[in-house]
Amino acid sequence: MKFLETSILYSLNKTTYTNLRWIAYTGQLSAILIVQFFLKYKFEYLLCISIICLSILTNIYLQFKVKENQLSNFNSMLYLSYDIIQLGALFFLTGGITNPFIFLIIIPAIFSAQYINIWSSILLVTLTTIILLILTFFYRDLPHPETLHFHAPQYYLYSIPLSIFIGLIFLVYFGIKFGSESRIRKKAYDKMQEIMAKENELLSLGGQAAAAAHSLGTPLSTILLTAKELQKDFGNKPLSIFLIASWTSSFFEETPLF
Repeated sequence: MKFLETSILYSLNKTTYTNLRWIAYTGQLSAILIVQFFLKYKFEYLLCISIICLSILTNIYLQFKVKENQLSNFNSMLYLSYDIIQLGALFFLTGGITNPFIFLIIIPAIFSAQYINIWSSILLVTLTTIILLILTFFYRDLPHPETLHFHAPQYYLYSIPLSIFIGLIFLVYFGIKFGSESRIRKKAYDKMQEIMAKENELLSLGGQAAAAAHSLGTPLSTILLTAKELQKDFGNKPLSIFLIASWTSSFFEETPLF
């Protein structure tokens, strides 16, 4: 019984993760195409599509080439780090910190907080913070109409990453707490399963012992009844004892107990 070992593992479900990535890539591609061809805002959309296509290839590899359904803590951290960098690259090309979807960059770190260990979560938070700082000072212009020049004041630029960082710390902390409590509940549940499995084994052994006793008791009761009848017929003669003993031994030799 190894129920307790599964309750302390830090892993990420591959199916859930790949499905979320498909949803994210569909949304990213839709946003790029709408801004370019419907709103007709000029930006480097081909480079953005190339980044999304590369990410789609990594998801195809993850879904069809990786056989394990539970990604290890290290592999989960690598894939989630790639997601953060991919979002950072897209935001760099589409307005940086002024992009209204910039809050999405914290989702990989928050999503991972419940499934991977605390040190991996800290690394992802650090990576997200570094990319936020880079996007605050270095980015391409936000796609906008040709007649409008979008310019955000400095206090607005600095307040956005600060608010996102505060939200990131807050949500990751709660994700770690909820993940820890979930593992504690699973550990208790696994312990209960282990105890119940041992009880079932004891009940099974008890049933086997009862069946053996029943099989053994039937011929012994027959022997006892026959011996009493012979004792009545022969009385207390010494010969009767010899006959009873010899008959009993021959019965055991000819009749199997099981």
